[in-house]
Amino acid sequence: MAGARIDIELNNQSASRSLTTALEALENPRPLLSNIREYLTRTHRKRFSDQRAPDGTPWAPLSPRYRERKKQNSDKTLVLRGYLMNTLRGVIDDEGLAFGTDRPYGAVHQFGAEIQHQARDTTLYFKRNRDGSVGSRFVKPGKSDFAQNANIGAHKTKIPARPWLGTSDEDNNDLLAMARDYLARAVSSR
Repeated sequence: MAGARIDIELNNQSASRSLTTALEALENPRPLLSNIREYLTRTHRKRFSDQRAPDGTPWAPLSPRYRERKKQNSDKTLVLRGYLMNTLRGVIDDEGLAFGTDRPYGAVHQFGAEIQHQARDTTLYFKRNRDGSVGSRFVKPGKSDFAQNANIGAHKTKIPARPWLGTSDEDNNDLLAMARDYLARAVSSR
């Protein structure tokens, strides 16, 4: 077969269209970011019900003293009335997606804190028992029938870190798969 010639012609229009479509999808990632926001909201809400950090470790338990006086959700950490969990927000703008909470105590719980309390004088209010003895629980001034002045010395309150915001390796794999699917759908729709 001397002298036989084979010509191969490549048409790159299809590849070029696919690349253009992928670039358009990347230039307008709002649909993808909206899906990511929903995913993050679900996983973080689940984290509150599971009482676990993104890496799966359990949150530090409540101190016995706080657990005893906590009236609502005494068996749950980071949940008093559900405000922190209910302030999860994802904001999408031209820069991307910002996800978290605007509550300052969200950072305190995420990273932990040590709060310095200055020494102070105060009035403590109590309610008498039926037998006339003074009760051992503090009450509001309007419900009190016994008051006592007290000096409270300087002290510290340590709040342990309870990471609640972030993604696990599994979350990262799911988010990457969402991005791949988004691009694949954009390219295949043309």
